[in-house]
Amino acid sequence: SYTGRSTCHVLAKRRIRLPKLGSIRTSKTNQLNSGRIKRYTVSLEPTGRYYLSLQVEVEAPQALPKTGRMVGLDVGVADLVISSDGVKYGTFHAPWAEKQATKWQSKYAKRKHQVTITVRQWNHNHKTVKEELNDYQNWQRAQQQKARYQAKIANQRKDYLHKLTTALVKQYDVIVIEDLKAKNLQKNHCLAKAIANASWFQFRTMLAYKCAWYGKKLITVKPNYTSQICSHCGYHSGPKPLNIREWTCPKCGTYHDRDINAAVNILHKGLKAVG
Repeated sequence: SYTGRSTCHVLAKRRIRLPKLGSIRTSKTNQLNSGRIKRYTVSLEPTGRYYLSLQVEVEAPQALPKTGRMVGLDVGVADLVISSDGVKYGTFHAPWAEKQATKWQSKYAKRKHQVTITVRQWNHNHKTVKEELNDYQNWQRAQQQKARYQAKIANQRKDYLHKLTTALVKQYDVIVIEDLKAKNLQKNHCLAKAIANASWFQFRTMLAYKCAWYGKKLITVKPNYTSQICSHCGYHSGPKPLNIREWTCPKCGTYHDRDINAAVNILHKGLKAVG
């Protein structure tokens, strides 16, 4: 990849002029009419496709109308987000693309092994065999296909998170979330893949900058004991294993869904912190 700061010009709806490269075909350049391009980056992705990234200076978006609503959000593995209102937003899944990515990952590993053996034989015998070139091309093809399916999953996940965070920012004026350290939680090898697929950090990042853009308030609180305290009477019932998803408070008898109860406690913590 390379980056330049020279002036770029939008020529048409799907045309842009770059220094040295001249006029190239692009997409979505019609959205750049109200902004000034300050920097561009051209990169070649592992998928074999070229991408143009533009840094554009635009006016800040207008604040969204106030709704007067507040919410606490608890993040999870089975459900990505659980709100204090009792709404559960599922985790992103792309079963077909994930299956294809796994299949091509296996093909890539096998073909890479074949190429390695062939190259070693060539280095030992000081001669080229016909199978070497074919194996190398197959390996490159498998690498590209694997990268394309992985990129497809990442793009679909990002699209899902964008739609979810935008909907939350439009609904609520104050959003309270846990200050989770996802990197530390991924040390649990049983949950590492599920936590990475949920993209908690990316969800929080999107939520933070969209709240700043649209004039909403984001509050972070410590996650300590949010699933152990009764949100009705405040009784601390002690730690519970992950397979316990519902429980009844032994003091006041209130029946709780574990995740919704945690989201309510997160909201209470956030409101107490801001006074």
